[in-house]
Amino acid sequence: MHPVPDDAFERFAIRRKRDPQRIARHTGGEHQLPDVLHEAWIVAWELRMPDGEPLNLASAACQDKLLSHLYQHLVRHTGQKLRRAIRLDRAPQGRRQDDDMHPLTYRLVSNEGRDPLSEMIEQEAASALDADLDAHGSLAAAYVNLLQYLDNRMCAVADHLLISRSYAYRRCAQARWLATHMEHIPSP
Repeated sequence: MHPVPDDAFERFAIRRKRDPQRIARHTGGEHQLPDVLHEAWIVAWELRMPDGEPLNLASAACQDKLLSHLYQHLVRHTGQKLRRAIRLDRAPQGRRQDDDMHPLTYRLVSNEGRDPLSEMIEQEAASALDADLDAHGSLAAAYVNLLQYLDNRMCAVADHLLISRSYAYRRCAQARWLATHMEHIPSP
């Protein structure tokens, strides 16, 4: 495939400058003139003559074909998809100009503004830690599982094990030290 020659496209862009400007205006501010020209370059490269050669942008018929496809692509096709959509990044028409956002955006915030991606990463890290501890099979893993089961309350662990709270803290610290300093024998 041969691309459209650069000099032919530049001559086209200079000669037919008003047409891409018109297309940019008809997009309703979605595209500026440089965006339209970049799309025109892509559409010109994708369009081919019936014999497979690139468009001859010196020809008025090929220029009209390119502009027609470009208008269909940027204005009609995209416009039909977005015509009834609500723009959340702009204030609705008739509202004050100092409101830069649509009022609906403030109602769409979920989880009091927490980021779902960071929550998923935290959950995966916790599940990976749990899987690692379960595979470890140590006393520390047992304490961690028991603490998680009892909502991370050491007094509940002490009550559950029928021991004093200070002894539960000491045993947990000892189990943590053993897990970090000693290698366990893996069970088959």
